[in-house]
Amino acid sequence: MKYFIIGLSFMFSVVIFSACERDDNYEVKVNVDKISLNDSIRIQKIQFYNENTGIICGGTKNTNGSIYITNDGGSTWTKTFHSDTLSVNSFFYLNDSVVFACGDSLMLLKSNNHGHDWSIIELENYPLLDDYVPYNDVYANSEENIFLVGGEYFDKGLWSKTETGNNSWTHYAYDNEFASVCFVTEYVGFFGGYGRIMVTEDGGNTFDFIDFEDDFFVDIETDGDGNVYAVSDIGILYYSSDLGYNWSRLIDDYHAKFTDLFLGKEVSAVCGLDGLVYLRNSKNGNWSKTKDTPKRNYYSVCISYRNEIFLGSEKGEIYVLNKKRTI
Repeated sequence: MKYFIIGLSFMFSVVIFSACERDDNYEVKVNVDKISLNDSIRIQKIQFYNENTGIICGGTKNTNGSIYITNDGGSTWTKTFHSDTLSVNSFFYLNDSVVFACGDSLMLLKSNNHGHDWSIIELENYPLLDDYVPYNDVYANSEENIFLVGGEYFDKGLWSKTETGNNSWTHYAYDNEFASVCFVTEYVGFFGGYGRIMVTEDGGNTFDFIDFEDDFFVDIETDGDGNVYAVSDIGILYYSSDLGYNWSRLIDDYHAKFTDLFLGKEVSAVCGLDGLVYLRNSKNGNWSKTKDTPKRNYYSVCISYRNEIFLGSEKGEIYVLNKKRTI
């Protein structure tokens, strides 16, 4: 989960562009800079651990994958892992040293030095061959309590876990793909996927199932107050203040195809295909659609400690909104 202490000061030029639209529809002007990696990967995730250090991962399914790190706040990036066959789909900062990453064909990676070097973790037991799917997201309470979720083709899903004192892994197959996992506490967590959100209050031993017929939940995040946000690929951002028992819609844009969400203390962001970016400023609580953002497909979004919005696209392209400039 993305718990960051960040602030963002925009010089907003806000124009209501349709009196008949909902309150969440605005246009926010931003300045844009571009950074290109020397790698034609789809950037699946960007996240900063502190003001200077961050990680990017990505790739193309069953083709290639890479991990990059930055030590200068995102100005330059260095490749620290590459696969000629497997995409790297997500990663999770456990602490200032240990990072887990996951990807195609049940791939699990671990770094003990903040992402500079990586090793492949061989699971002590594996699911059936039919369940060898990509892991799409990873979450860890500790080095011995790890959760992985994945799947493909919407109707084929798997999640896996290992627990303290249990040296083997347990795997659970479902008929819906999973894309995201997050926890509010060590025991209360959310698994999001195609047509369903699963809620556990006992660390994954039992679940309550919340069915959504047409939604594919590409990201689920929690804030520091225990509220839960779920992004659907059909242009809906859901919100729950009671651990998933009731949900309301914060954004409902049937033209949109959302791909990722980032929650910040003062500013939050949702990104999607065809240049789509929504921003929320905590001062007014409204979600605002950006103006003049390049018409690219964005697959990941992050707000850095320097208050810049990083958007990951295809072909190793990173677009930075409201980049802080130095004289």
